Amino acid sequence: MRHRLSTLLGSAALIYAAVTGPATAAGADRDFYPEHYDAYEHFAAGEGFCVTWAGTFHEVRNGGYRLVAAPGGQQPGELHINGVIDGTVELIPDDKSLPTFAGDYREKVNGVVTEFTDEGDIERIGQFRLRTTLHGTDGSSLELRLSGKVTFNANGVATVARETFTCA
Repeated sequence: MRHRLSTLLGSAALIYAAVTGPATAAGADRDFYPEHYDAYEHFAAGEGFCVTWAGTFHEVRNGGYRLVAAPGGQQPGELHINGVIDGTVELIPDDKSLPTFAGDYREKVNGVVTEFTDEGDIERIGQFRLRTTLHGTDGSSLELRLSGKVTFNANGVATVARETFTCA
């Protein structure tokens, strides 16, 4: 679960750009790609983040990403990606005697894509940040913080690759 969420948060803009970027952004200086997402995912006991019980993760995301083809980048064809997504998260337990947790968040994503390949994009730098408090129906709360960054040098070697996730 945690891996799925952080992967989605950290790379959604970059993956989306890799799939659609070359065909639609090539002749434009700036393009906007909206994101609208509403999905449920069941998790078993011990597989959810921040909780030990089995339940359902529900996420609704709305916002978008702006791709900017800035002249004078470090590599020809370089695209800058900036995105803001507003979302809502619910953790709904299978056992109805346990509290349901819900909260809103604002995710910020930015990155630089330097090459498009059949397998996906090659990013020079990408990062994301998300922080939210989920409020339980019993008055308790969970503080979620996710962030990550990856940086590649000119030879395509990762020089920075870190992801942090905390839950309190």
